[in-house]
Order: sequence, then C-alpha cells, then structure tokens
Amino acid sequence: MVPKRTDTWYVSYALIAVNVVVFIVGVAMGDSLDGGGNEVGLVHRAATLGGNIEYLNEWWRVFTGGFLHHGVFHLGVNMFSLYILGLALERSLGKVSFTAVYLSSLVSGSFGALIEAPNSLVAGASGAIFGLMGAYVALSLAQGVGLFQTPIGPILAINLVISFTVRSVSLGGHIGGLIGGFLVGAAAAQAIRRQQHTTVIPVLAAAVVAGASFVGALWAASRSNVVLLLS
Repeated sequence: MVPKRTDTWYVSYALIAVNVVVFIVGVAMGDSLDGGGNEVGLVHRAATLGGNIEYLNEWWRVFTGGFLHHGVFHLGVNMFSLYILGLALERSLGKVSFTAVYLSSLVSGSFGALIEAPNSLVAGASGAIFGLMGAYVALSLAQGVGLFQTPIGPILAINLVISFTVRSVSLGGHIGGLIGGFLVGAAAAQAIRRQQHTTVIPVLAAAVVAGASFVGALWAASRSNVVLLLS
C-alpha cells in the first residue's frame, strides 16, 4: 500500500475502547448480551431509526447508532475487523485522516441504512468498517495494486456476499459506508501521491461526505412512519 508513517494505532485502540465501553453501559441499562432483540437500554434510546429522527428531532441517532451493537458477537466481529483494518490504515493515513475516514463513513453508512430501511432500528459500526475497507481499496488502486492482490479484496467480496444474502444485515449501511470511505480514501490517495496537504484534503473530503450524508439521512428519515417511545 502506501509508505508507512511513524504514527501508531492510538485512534484504532481508542475507537475499540469507546465501542466496548458503550456496549457495557448499554448492557447495564438493559441491552441484550446475545442480541436477541430485547435491547431496552442504549440501543432503544440511540440506535438509528428514521421515525425518531424525523418526528422527535433525534437527529443525533444518525451518529450514535454507529457506536451501538446488537449483542456481544456483533460487537466482537466489528471490533476485530476494526483492529485488523486499523493496523493496515492508521499508520498509512495518519491519525487525523484515519479518524476522518471512520467518522464520515459512519455517517454515510447511516444514510445508506435509512435509504434501505427507514423503519428499522439499526445499530453497529459496520458502516464505518466498510468505509475503512473502501479507503483501503482506494489507496491500493491509486498505487496500481489490483483489488484481489490485497488481503482486503477477498474479505470485502465475502462481506458483500453476506450483506446481499443475510436478511438481518443492513445492506444499505454497508454500501453507504463503503462508498463514503472510498471517496475519502481516494482524496487521501491523491494528496499522498502529490505530497500536498496530506491531512487537509482528506479532512475536507470527509467533511463534504459527512455533511452530504447527514442531509441525505434526514431526508431518508422523513420516509419513516415508525417511532419508538421511551417507557
């Protein structure tokens, strides 16, 4: 991929820690360990749901849903993926650009999830993780490395198959995150190749992707007719 910088993986570790702490708090508040659909804690209060965003003005669900998980298995798979991708990307992009890719992909993933299923309660870091895969692909292609010449290529293909075939998976969230991450990754790749504004350009690209995705998410949420009320 791209030449490694001296940065270490502090952001990846911090994101993993945040997700784990949020999950523990959610379980303490009533969320399910096995993801059996009985989450009445943080998932109920903060996961992405179009009706609550539209009718209760809970716009922050566009962001918070990406830090919640349906059970310990869901959390474990996503955090393992974040760890592997963090090793590959954070040193290459640097802490700031890596964070920009992750967060903007989280928002574009929420946009995609709301387009596909505005009435579904969606949680998970999968959109952001697909965004990291998209950024990895963009960086590799910019260096002339074919998709299936990288370790991420086959993994991405497998995950896309799962996304299209498993009904409980948010296909829209995965595709939205993938596209957002690819766009920001492509901007980062061009900045790295030219050795110009290697942090500013990815951050600006991420701001555009996140801003457009947030506006799109609000529009997509307006199509929902389901509202969860706190008991």
